[in-house]
Amino acid sequence: MRAINNFILLFFMCGIFLGMAQGPRPMHVSSNSGATFTKDGEMDYTVRDASGRILTNVMDLKFLGTETLSVLDKANRTIYLLEDFEVKSVGASGTAKVLSTNIDKDFYITNPNSFAFFLQDRYVSGGDFVNIKSSYVYYLPDNNTTYFLEGIRSFPDWGAKSAEMLPYNASNTYWTRDATNNTYHVIVKGKAAEYKTLSSEKSGNDLIVKQNGIKKYKLPGYYTTASYVYKPVEMVSGNSSVGNNSSGSGCVSGNCQDGWGKQQLEGGYYEGFWENGKKEGYGMYKWEGTGKYIGSWKNDQMQGYGTYIADNEDNIVGWYSNGQLNGTGYTVTGGKWEQGVYTNGELTTPYTFITNKIDSGCTAGDCKNKYGRYKWDNGDSFTGFWKNGSMYMGTYTFASGDKYSGTFNNNNQFDGFGRYFYKDGGYYGGEWKNGNYEGKGYYHNKDYERQIGIWRNSSLVNNLN
Repeated sequence: MRAINNFILLFFMCGIFLGMAQGPRPMHVSSNSGATFTKDGEMDYTVRDASGRILTNVMDLKFLGTETLSVLDKANRTIYLLEDFEVKSVGASGTAKVLSTNIDKDFYITNPNSFAFFLQDRYVSGGDFVNIKSSYVYYLPDNNTTYFLEGIRSFPDWGAKSAEMLPYNASNTYWTRDATNNTYHVIVKGKAAEYKTLSSEKSGNDLIVKQNGIKKYKLPGYYTTASYVYKPVEMVSGNSSVGNNSSGSGCVSGNCQDGWGKQQLEGGYYEGFWENGKKEGYGMYKWEGTGKYIGSWKNDQMQGYGTYIADNEDNIVGWYSNGQLNGTGYTVTGGKWEQGVYTNGELTTPYTFITNKIDSGCTAGDCKNKYGRYKWDNGDSFTGFWKNGSMYMGTYTFASGDKYSGTFNNNNQFDGFGRYFYKDGGYYGGEWKNGNYEGKGYYHNKDYERQIGIWRNSSLVNNLN
């Protein structure tokens, strides 16, 4: 933590508490729930609520270095403590104390010995965390997401509380301030920043943080933000803000460092998602007088599923790598279609596509492991690549007029990367999972009102527009 006026440096580590906890305290153990348990085996038990009703949807949590087992009643979202469970003999009974009620599926349990973190009721471990004001800012590399575990070190004994996923930030870098002492924290992937290299300066209502004298972070709205509110930093490119909207070449709108932005380039422009100053995720690159590529980017390169549409309506569609088709794909050149496996943009394994002279089912091509068209009796159809009899990559057209072009999972769900065209003019392009918008994506409705950002289960959870 760095003091802005006098540059006082306070180091903190994960196991060091920075001040005493303030504000509301998390729920603690209740001793009068009336619930009981019977030990049926070494790790088997029966839990009854206060009315004697057996709870049937209970999962083990952790002992956390004690003889007491914590368990979750998934049906009622209640955590119980089976006191002294480990040392009780089989057949013995005991008290099941309520630790927490109305717990979300993302939560933590804790005691003075240790803690455990659960996502969607599954225990997760690994990653880094830092302790600020008796709360953890916890980064999990497996899903590249940072969580706020409020008050985890405020409990004198056992405790539990729902966790909060912090707003999306491509670099998982966040900031907070102590308004009383006019100091700030910067947390990078669950670790405190190297404060000895940092300095800061006021910029209107914002705070600019420099690293080794070079502007690196902007803490927007710093001087009017309340204490211990966690927000994503905005990266600063060189000595200017990433949100620079100046005319000419460069970033002309949005955030071309970590977010959604438009960059004007000589002979064209790119508009889409950025990460660490590079094209990453869904985006469109338009070459003036030539054509455009719409699809997936990684590390500034066309990588993954994408579509190149030339100004003369020629198409190059499929799996891109190193800026060219590398994998399954098809090209349309002057009305001529070619489909199959491509290597460095050249068709190396062609797939035939001829009619099978039937009206439904696999009406053309090979719908097992190559390229084919399948028609359903309800009027839906799919044309594209197949893998082990499942849709793999291509275009699914609904009888309603909606259409999806992209990749699929083994359960024939939209998954990976794709573009959905609604009959009424709506559109979504970006990442998918199990048939839902999931990850970075762009959406507009029939009136071209845009929603851009990070999606979870087809809902926008972080607006980057």
